[in-house]
Amino acid sequence: MKEQLIAVKIIDFGKLKTIYQDICYFRAYSTAMRKMEGGKFSPPPSIPREVISSIQGKGPVRLGPVEVQRVSENKVRLKDYNTVVEGVVEMGEPLYAIVDMSDGIKVFLAYESKKVVVGIDVGIRHLITIVSLIDGKLWKVRYFGSDLMKEDFARYLGENQGYSHLQAIRDKVRFQTNEAVRFIEELNPRVVAMEDLRLYDNKIGRGLKTIQNALETELYKRGIRYRRLEPYNTSKVCSNCGYKKGEVLGSIFVCPACGYKADRDFNAAFNIALRCYYSC
Repeated sequence: MKEQLIAVKIIDFGKLKTIYQDICYFRAYSTAMRKMEGGKFSPPPSIPREVISSIQGKGPVRLGPVEVQRVSENKVRLKDYNTVVEGVVEMGEPLYAIVDMSDGIKVFLAYESKKVVVGIDVGIRHLITIVSLIDGKLWKVRYFGSDLMKEDFARYLGENQGYSHLQAIRDKVRFQTNEAVRFIEELNPRVVAMEDLRLYDNKIGRGLKTIQNALETELYKRGIRYRRLEPYNTSKVCSNCGYKKGEVLGSIFVCPACGYKADRDFNAAFNIALRCYYSC
């Protein structure tokens, strides 16, 4: 059985905060003592023995696997540490927890691996729209860079060439693309799907391709598998019922068949994720 680690929100640190403070103290003090010939320093008793060698070395400082127990629908307690975290209901019952104390306190819950697929829509109003699915069902949605590029794209589209603005676009989207890929990395997807913007040879397609190239570069660096899909009609297909001739009214998608309404970028990203779920 393969397991998937997912970063979760800490509701109550419990004993972990004291342990982390002692780790920081022991790390700083032992470094100072090593500079003194024959200097020795015993670690505080609160620090679990299993992480002491990690503190003194260069590897990550991790505690676990830690036994967990569910205390409510979306809250999980780390036994023996009285730490409470917010679980991921859609993933089912957590198997155990891992606590990373290399730089701050981070808790990861281990779940039985699910089929996580991510769809990405690249645009101007929302720079990057991310929709993730678990076993074909909607999971998490995030928007990055809302209204960030409107003026830059207006200048780019308004000039005959406009290529001088492409570098400015690349520089401006760097932070947002890094944040988006960091979010995707936490989802631990089996595959990430995007429209193949290379098939658009018009000016706006080339501008959006600049953003997509930055995304693909970051995904490649982190070893995240991605696929390019045909981009046609992703904005006009209804992600709710599958009707193929929906209407896009400004920023809203409207389905005349089932009455479904949604953000147009969300609808497109959802369609990309669904298409990849069934075909990638």
